[in-house]
Amino acid sequence: MRLQDVFKTPTVAKALDLLLTNPGLCFMQGDLKRRLNVDKATLRVTITRLQRLGLVAVDVPGGIGIKAIEFNDETKQGKALLKLHRTLRKI
Repeated sequence: MRLQDVFKTPTVAKALDLLLTNPGLCFMQGDLKRRLNVDKATLRVTITRLQRLGLVAVDVPGGIGIKAIEFNDETKQGKALLKLHRTLRKI
């Protein structure tokens, strides 16, 4: 995986920064949309990209159609990115 694969757009970078700063915290789709100040379609594309890269986990609790999104620190790539993020924050 290359950095350009991960940080393809500013929205992806902003979403990852928010999720990496709050690992273990689950965000509802609408909350992420407001925090990132993006439209629903842009958020959907962003989350789909991050999910395909194994960096976010998406759940639809109770099957009600509202997505719950959190950083996926259980994958190899998720662990590596979280470690990089923590290192960079120390600098």
